[in-house]
Amino acid sequence: MSFFFFVLYLVCTYLRPQEWVVGLYGLRLVNILSIIILISLLFENFSKKGNKSPSNATFIKCILGFFIAILMSHVSHFYLWGVQSSFSNFLPLFILFLMTIFVLNSKKKLKLSMWLIIGLHVLLVFQGIYQVKNGFGWAGQPFLGDFQDFRITWIGIFNDPNDLALSFVVAVGFLIPFVFIRKNLFLRLINFALIVLLSYGIFLTNSRGGMLALLATAFSFFIIKTRKIIIGSILGGTLASIILFLGPSRMTTIDSAEESAANRLDLWYEGLQLFRYNPVFGVGHNMFGDFLPLTAHNTYVLILAELGFVGLFFWMAFIYLSFINLNKISKLKLNCMNYSMGIQSALVGYCTASFFLSRAYIIIPYMLFAFSGAYISLNSKDIQFEGFSSRNLFIILLLTVGIIMVTYLTIKIG
Repeated sequence: MSFFFFVLYLVCTYLRPQEWVVGLYGLRLVNILSIIILISLLFENFSKKGNKSPSNATFIKCILGFFIAILMSHVSHFYLWGVQSSFSNFLPLFILFLMTIFVLNSKKKLKLSMWLIIGLHVLLVFQGIYQVKNGFGWAGQPFLGDFQDFRITWIGIFNDPNDLALSFVVAVGFLIPFVFIRKNLFLRLINFALIVLLSYGIFLTNSRGGMLALLATAFSFFIIKTRKIIIGSILGGTLASIILFLGPSRMTTIDSAEESAANRLDLWYEGLQLFRYNPVFGVGHNMFGDFLPLTAHNTYVLILAELGFVGLFFWMAFIYLSFINLNKISKLKLNCMNYSMGIQSALVGYCTASFFLSRAYIIIPYMLFAFSGAYISLNSKDIQFEGFSSRNLFIILLLTVGIIMVTYLTIKIG
């Protein structure tokens, strides 16, 4: 029963009928469905011991640690109103994560959810095409810019073209392994056509971050697929070059001398200065804008400045534990490997775009982390799960320091 309502939850999250369909407008369907799902999960697990696999437990520790870091970012400054505000703002994402990781308790449910997400994004591409043709979208929203340099949008949490593009990239990541399945040529052609369509949707958003994420997704997939860095780099680089050549007009202005890029480097530098004076818990969740006129345009810098080293540590733990365990599943010669590679590719796309966009508190990463945790849990009997061992804690620590150093060197070189 919980899975049925979860399907409705995904539909309402992506298509958002509660914000534009007559008769549903104004209803808080996402919140209502969240409550129903949580109650259903309680009933379904009332007589059971529940899912206590090490992967679920570890990923839940990650989200709890990150949530605590958000609250402590205000507690450390004795800003109690900020604690209350941040708790209310992050709670829906926390609930989304828990719902997803517990509802997807079978491979069938997870696979159906991934294909549903792909299908919903295909519909959003057609929405974008309609928007370009008519000047407004299904919900009556206009595109950004003019008819020569337009950017399609959606509504709600996807009203920013960058968020919409990043969501399309996730769908492409899910789909790309299925272009290379060996059994059915017809299905491969359909999957390829869907990737072309979704890529066109990214093109219509005119998002540089989205196009870079698509480029990274294509590049990384071939390395994951071939298990050979040189061959994978050649194949991925070729496809990435095609994507770059056919990319949006704004791609031609990506360089450190361009005003937007220069502003970003300045913001990254100022973000590191905020971290320097507040290294443990940062300046406070959602407080970056109180110190600077714009957001960081870098998820890692944003987390570092707002949540400090502790917040970034748990963020990097999410990324590292997802990749290292999904990579083990991808090495198995099972039907599950395509789904594992799909989640990995989507994660690469998100992580790449997040270096140029401030996207720490949107739905996309938490959905991906939950899908990772759920799928790793479902395959935990076939792999030796990597959790918070002393070795992995040390590696996560190095990665956290590493991303800070990479950002600093990028600023210096830029």
